[in-house]
Amino acid sequence: MDGPTLFHLHFNTPDVESAADRLEREGLPCKRRFGTVRGESRSLGPEDAVPDEFRFKLQVHRRGNVDITLAPGKRSRIDHLGLRSSDFDGTLERARSRGASVRQNSRRTFVMTPWTFRVELHPRADGERGTAERDRDAAYHIEDALLSVPEAGAVRTYFDSVFGAVPQLTIESGEEIWLESFTIATDRKSRRIDVAELLGA
Repeated sequence: MDGPTLFHLHFNTPDVESAADRLEREGLPCKRRFGTVRGESRSLGPEDAVPDEFRFKLQVHRRGNVDITLAPGKRSRIDHLGLRSSDFDGTLERARSRGASVRQNSRRTFVMTPWTFRVELHPRADGERGTAERDRDAAYHIEDALLSVPEAGAVRTYFDSVFGAVPQLTIESGEEIWLESFTIATDRKSRRIDVAELLGA
């Protein structure tokens, strides 16, 4: 059975605009912006006019198998990471058997790890085909993500036992939970992103 794939990173930052500009330069266009107008949820495409009284919540930059979300926050941090798994139900069973809280709705499933970060879990679609543009972009993927955490050994053991080995993710010791860097790669090129630089931390 195939192991899980890291495809999604969700960051909070005080400077969403600068981080968005950097992602655009790296070939990850903004696909949707989300917010509210007088309490009503609104979703905007990148070319849509921003309505009066729009309260921005987050925006999604996506290409191929890379999905980066930026949301405003008082400090720069990683909110969660996302995995696709061909053993979705088995992963949730293993998480629950280890006492993890699993939160599901119609769109997303989160596994709350024993540490202060979440993992968003999606089932891997079998044989999914899309438009010609999507097929061209399919080569875009995340590699070499470096996650620093206290208790790195325990986190590695937890990931291996609950999610399975994630080849795109390295977990190392650090004073706080922080994603140091990740690489946006295609078949022909790769660009390493320093997260502190991306978020202006």
